[in-house]
Amino acid sequence: MVKNLKEILKSLLWLLYILVILYIAYQVLKAIIGGTWTTENIIISGLGLIIAGMFSLFGILAVQSRNLGKLEERTKYLVGISKDFEKRIINLEKRS
Repeated sequence: MVKNLKEILKSLLWLLYILVILYIAYQVLKAIIGGTWTTENIIISGLGLIIAGMFSLFGILAVQSRNLGKLEERTKYLVGISKDFEKRIINLEKRS
């Protein structure tokens, strides 16, 4: 249940982020044509989007880092097993 709630919240935040991007793109086009937003407002909203994107990328990178750490621990274990397996094969070859 918690995982589903987390996924729903994540999806809603991404949807909100995309809606804000679309709104800012609309305002930029409106300003180009001669609309209401000033240049400062467009720059500030663009910087806000960049900062929000950086925070979301930081979350993704943190998850990737944790997964790579788990993978490294598992591969260390597999390397130990492969060395043990190699020793057993060498011992079997010496016996025959």
